[in-house]
Amino acid sequence: MPLLDQRDVMDEFAAQLAAARPESLTGPTGRAVPLPTGSLWEVLSTRRSVRSFAEGPIAATDLSELLTTVLTTERVRWPARPADDLTVLMQVYRVDGLAAGWYEVAADGSHTRVVGAPEPPDPAAHFDNAPVVLSFGGDVPAAVGRAGVAGYSDLLMRAAALAHNCWLLAIGHGLGGCLRGRAQYVSTAAFAAAEPDRRHLLSLTLGHPAPEPVPHSQEPSADHLPAAR
Repeated sequence: MPLLDQRDVMDEFAAQLAAARPESLTGPTGRAVPLPTGSLWEVLSTRRSVRSFAEGPIAATDLSELLTTVLTTERVRWPARPADDLTVLMQVYRVDGLAAGWYEVAADGSHTRVVGAPEPPDPAAHFDNAPVVLSFGGDVPAAVGRAGVAGYSDLLMRAAALAHNCWLLAIGHGLGGCLRGRAQYVSTAAFAAAEPDRRHLLSLTLGHPAPEPVPHSQEPSADHLPAAR
């Protein structure tokens, strides 16, 4: 048995880290970055995959703000990489202000309809009925041409980091989701329709988490007990 409770140690570390952190942070787009509230364990408990979503839509403006922040951060973090190395597509199912379909996301967070893309796959069968799915792809032939196998690994790592940053920022805005590592041929076809030589690498489902089910008591209430005879 450890002599120290690990939670006490981590709580003390989190408290010292929070004290050294500025009260407010500004992201690359000039907007305030929402900081986690609550204890370390409460924050960590929110950072879990969500596979059950509310039926309601999400706002297109929220998506645009989220994507603007993460795409700007990605360009700042990798200034030597081509600006158009990575491509983000949205599979829209239930988003206020946008019709269902495929959209390409620009660096400023704006989105345009992808002409010639196939119908998005059934969200209930493939994506837990999420309102929107962000698909991350890149120019694999160009990356391999620059640096061989290492170029592909670099592209995949950056796409994964971009998707993870989207996920964390979405949690800060009250959304939830789940990273999906499997590439899909339908998504790759949509990327090819948007820009030649693009390949689908991974996806992120997003939406408002469904309400937690209310646990039923294991003990029957007096109203449900059989009447005495």
